[in-house]
Amino acid sequence: MKFFPSVALFFSICLSSLPVQAATEQAPVSALIVFDASGSMWGQIKGRPKIEIAREVVAGLVRDLPENTELGLMAYGHRQKGDCADIELLIPVGKVNKSAFIETVNAIVPKGMTPITASLELAAEGLGYKENKATVILVSDGLETCNADPCTAAKKIEELGLDFTAHVIAFDLKPEETEKLRCISKATGGKFFPASDSISLKNALEFAVSAAAEKPQPALEDARTIKLTAPETAVAGSDVNVSWEAKTEKGDYITIAKINSPDTLSSGFSYTHEKQSALLTTLIDPVKAEIRYVSGLTSKVLARAPIQLTEFSITLKAPAEITAGAAVPIEWTGPNYDRDFITIVPKNAEDGTYQQWAYTKDGSPLKVEAPLTPGEAEIRYMNEQGNKVLARQPIKIITAEISLKAAESAIAGAAVTIEWTGPDNKSDFITIVPAAADDGQYKAFSYTKDGTPIKVAAPITPGEAEIRYMGGQGNKVLARQPIKVIAAEISLKAAESTIAGAAVSIEWTGPDNKSDFITIVPATADDGQYKAFSYTKDGTPIKVAAPITPSMAEIRYMNGEGNQVLARQPINVIAAEISLKAAAQAVVGENISVEWTGPDNKNDFITIVPAAADDGQYKDFFYTKDGSPSQLKASEAGPAEIRYMHGEGNVVIARIPITIIEAEKKE
Repeated sequence: MKFFPSVALFFSICLSSLPVQAATEQAPVSALIVFDASGSMWGQIKGRPKIEIAREVVAGLVRDLPENTELGLMAYGHRQKGDCADIELLIPVGKVNKSAFIETVNAIVPKGMTPITASLELAAEGLGYKENKATVILVSDGLETCNADPCTAAKKIEELGLDFTAHVIAFDLKPEETEKLRCISKATGGKFFPASDSISLKNALEFAVSAAAEKPQPALEDARTIKLTAPETAVAGSDVNVSWEAKTEKGDYITIAKINSPDTLSSGFSYTHEKQSALLTTLIDPVKAEIRYVSGLTSKVLARAPIQLTEFSITLKAPAEITAGAAVPIEWTGPNYDRDFITIVPKNAEDGTYQQWAYTKDGSPLKVEAPLTPGEAEIRYMNEQGNKVLARQPIKIITAEISLKAAESAIAGAAVTIEWTGPDNKSDFITIVPAAADDGQYKAFSYTKDGTPIKVAAPITPGEAEIRYMGGQGNKVLARQPIKVIAAEISLKAAESTIAGAAVSIEWTGPDNKSDFITIVPATADDGQYKAFSYTKDGTPIKVAAPITPSMAEIRYMNGEGNQVLARQPINVIAAEISLKAAAQAVVGENISVEWTGPDNKNDFITIVPAAADDGQYKDFFYTKDGSPSQLKASEAGPAEIRYMHGEGNVVIARIPITIIEAEKKE
């Protein structure tokens, strides 16, 4: 199950020489976007990967920029894992090509670390912060992962630079984590914007870009009087409507926190600018709390409204014990908040962890797969706010009784009939692998849902092997049975030589496993390669077309699973003797009689084309099966060729010249 723990989502927009918003003409924006491509960007927010959200946000920003904007792109973590130096300038700062810029952003694939500090330093250096104004907008839902301190770096940059400002957006961070990013904006005279969902993130970005374009103002007191209205009580975790009477400013927001907690420790955010009310998600714990109105100018709390969060009722009802891996029917009652879910985990699993799960929105009862490991376990009702456990119910996981019955040995690649008994849980399957194969590995398999007995192909390589009953949940081996795989006896019999492209009659004996086939390829061809072929299911003898190019070749018996060569027989492919005879000159549109000799392979044909035509092209033609002589017509005057073409791949294997003239020019 993939929710959205507090891991790094970071991309920054570095702007230099941003114009003050005014009616007068301003210098163009010069900007560098530093984009987070760390592996955590695959984490999800309400079912959407964070990388998609980041791409969308940056794309929207780029589309709305003025045409004279100069923009660059830097990314980190997009090339390899575990490398804190993986920071790359993808697009130098210059006049922005919006479509190309967005295409480049969309092509970034997250892989690596989160070097916030190094990115800040490189961005500042790249913008020439010692000589010019430089502004950075940093958006992060996690902290530095490269053993560095971005707050210390921000202070040093501010001390050395003449005009460096960092505005910070804390996206979906835990309250105690926000301070570790707030210090960056505080050290550089920037603003701090919290965000807890896609809407508040969009608002925060708009306000941050606006702040970056404004001339810095000295710190002022915010003396506004705010009237804040909210319910006195609400069920913990529910959404409440909050309204206010105020002259709102960009960056103002409402939030909620435990009463008497520090003003900087709060959760859930909704921006208030140009609105009179908004929904706010309350804390999940039943506590005394307060809703706070925070100034976008000073980050100070301007108004508070107390709210008592009350407990909700949750019940869980399920069997006292269940077979490992089985689907457990669970009846439940509860708040059913957005993305609440129920999971089953070992009893000693830490709170916040989960295995198989189902959303409560799918109704009651619902089914959740039990863990594969027998023992004491818990059914847990969990909320999306930090994957908090709201209720739990014990359940015992018991070992499934499984049996496997098959022959003691099997021919390599052959279908093995297997009788079995077992739990037949969702996606359970049976496979046969070498005995030394690691648990979790599998080859050909059949699902247990197909009943008993079932058939599974044995491995191609002879040796000791195992039939394994695998749980569909995590590919865990639940039972195993030894089986010996023995080499198949195969023979191939054909002529020692054949004409290039001719059909070769091949007698064979062998296992005739599903999809086994026989092909003829050059002797130098890598194992696994094949040309024309026939399936062994078509019986013996069978016919296979020889390669077109003369050479020493091999007849190969190939297994249908993995195209492994099980047997081979040499054969000499010799050039076909072909002759073509026609008049040296002919008239456009008149019949040209062509006499020929040759192999007359399946679908061989003779055509007439301009002499400059590429090999493989053809115009008027006749099949060699129509006999000799036969007739062609040329459609245009000029030098031409009559070509004998092989039916496999339209390869030219013989040609003669002919001149085509207009009727009145005939000599």
